[in-house]
Amino acid sequence: MTTSNRCVCPDCDWVVDVPVTSTEVFKCPRCGHRLGGGAPVSERHTLALALAALILALVSLWLPFVGYSASGVSQTMSLLDTSAELLHFHERLLAILVLFTVWVVPVLYLLAICWIFTRLLGSGPVGAVTLYFIRTVVQLRVWMMADVFLLGALVSLIKISGLAAVELASGFYTFIAFVVLQLWVANNVSRYQLWHRLPHQQAPQSEAGRAAHHQGLSGCVCCQAPNSRQHKKCWRCGETLSLTRWRGWRLTLALLIAAALLLVPAHVLPVMETTSFGRTQPNTIIGGVLELWQGGDAPIAIIVFVASLVIPVAKILTLLVLLYVAERGNDSTVKNRVVLYKVTDWIGRWSMIDIFVVAVLVALVRSGQLMSVYPGNAALAFALTVILTMLAAMTFDTRRFFMPTTK
Repeated sequence: MTTSNRCVCPDCDWVVDVPVTSTEVFKCPRCGHRLGGGAPVSERHTLALALAALILALVSLWLPFVGYSASGVSQTMSLLDTSAELLHFHERLLAILVLFTVWVVPVLYLLAICWIFTRLLGSGPVGAVTLYFIRTVVQLRVWMMADVFLLGALVSLIKISGLAAVELASGFYTFIAFVVLQLWVANNVSRYQLWHRLPHQQAPQSEAGRAAHHQGLSGCVCCQAPNSRQHKKCWRCGETLSLTRWRGWRLTLALLIAAALLLVPAHVLPVMETTSFGRTQPNTIIGGVLELWQGGDAPIAIIVFVASLVIPVAKILTLLVLLYVAERGNDSTVKNRVVLYKVTDWIGRWSMIDIFVVAVLVALVRSGQLMSVYPGNAALAFALTVILTMLAAMTFDTRRFFMPTTK
């Protein structure tokens, strides 16, 4: 017999009964957002993957990552050096950003997964700590960028391969294994399956097939459970319901304006400075793209160009247009707008490639006047642009697409 769990679609505010024991993917009938289903999660398998990924993360942090040699001078770096060298040049915010997105956040995510699935394997009730960790894995997932860093590291090695002999060390291969396992774990863990396993007896009265706001209800931003607007915390997961107030067009617009303003110095100022045989040359983002293109690395140049210029600009413009048309159009265009928003939201994190390229080169190429790379003033501005666009996408309220057609 198939049981169901009532939830509120986060994209369109529709109240839906979701089958929780079916292996078929269940989507919202109104907007197509995935709300449940899929192959059941294996607690032991996921726990084993998470533990293995944690071990690899610890090993990768200290092992030699990559090395290079040029003109008789050899240099190696570890993963930790990418933040340590930025800190050495007084780029504290960049150092913290790189360390947290590449290593700290993924490790916290994996630790939370280990706790959750250890408790699920037991027979005891799910306590407040476990609920907190389930909320945490939902919030941390978007900030895990180890895979983006790996691509950035490959781009940086290609940039210097024409000037020096590059050698991949053991830490590079363990880091690849860590990234693969971390992505495997994240793909296995369905937050909807986790929430559907929790008790559902305290849900307020609601009617499926109607918008939640028409029933005096609001959906929890974390577990999508229907809640009365008078409640301060979600009855199921304990999340603060006032977090829904952060989804608003004014905040989204303010973040987009700030990101657009920062995009100017990010592309005008040098993102890094290269010293070679006593001569220092500033490099802008576009200058780096042209250098890759002229050096015969056209595919890499295209990747960097798209990630550093096309994606940030397109994301800002797309979100501005979606804000404008949020209450315009008709039912036939609503789903297209939601799909466009989802693509824009997903692709934004890949703009961090340029920041990771700078971090790797600063940590690796440090041979004094012979050859060294230093972070430029544009690096922080560009990093903040990426973060602000990601936050803008998070605060964008897709429910506004459906308000004019709500019945």
